[in-house]
Amino acid sequence: MMSLRRLTAPLAICAVVSACGADRAIVERRNTTPPAETTGTTTVVDPSSLPAGHPTVPIADPADNANRVGRSPRRLSVEQLRASLLSATGYTWVAQRSVPDPDSPSGTSLVRNADMLEALAGTLGRADFLTTTAHALDPAVTFSKLANDAARVACAQSVADDADQPDPARRRILREVGPTVTAAADAMAVRRNIAYLARRFWGRALAADSAEASALLRVFTVASTTAEVREGSRVTRPAGTPLDGWRATCIALATDPQFLAY
Repeated sequence: MMSLRRLTAPLAICAVVSACGADRAIVERRNTTPPAETTGTTTVVDPSSLPAGHPTVPIADPADNANRVGRSPRRLSVEQLRASLLSATGYTWVAQRSVPDPDSPSGTSLVRNADMLEALAGTLGRADFLTTTAHALDPAVTFSKLANDAARVACAQSVADDADQPDPARRRILREVGPTVTAAADAMAVRRNIAYLARRFWGRALAADSAEASALLRVFTVASTTAEVREGSRVTRPAGTPLDGWRATCIALATDPQFLAY
């Protein structure tokens, strides 16, 4: 026992000295490059290829298929939520955040582009392996609120990028419409873009004239035509624009259970 203590003590002292002498740098986290986009394909299962006696496999959209097969839906983890936002919008949730810093006179330092999903991973259910070893993936209210915050930031940045992108093929949100197109001017173009976004965010082939598309069209219309709000001579909220409409539609898609579950 004495020889083991003599061996480990110098190593522990070296580790402490090295840690105390190391330079502490605050790393700025930035949005990573989203996955490359590719054209998806659909393969229809041939019933004749099933083994003899196999029950009929219902073919329908999962949301409309009452006779579902497979497991029940699961809530996204922190890593899956970040990857899904990056894939759909090209952005994740970054913001300024104070972090503990022993070398700072105030005890904290400001990270300009902190990865908020990583910073709040414990609140979002990730196990810390100190008090718990199981990830919490229940559809809690806290997760819904923070996922909404993440969607608001990611959608705002993605729509702003699309407004400055002249090539429609390189836009993520405004693929079928221009930045100034309104529902009153071209309702079918807006509906086509909504159908495109439903496939992008939910992986569903949504008909442009479906009830769900009409509900999202209502979101777009209300957000894009909101009247200006003033307090005396000061404008507290500017009038809505089509970009506001697409930002609201993006948030609605990214906070829907069809996006937050798989």
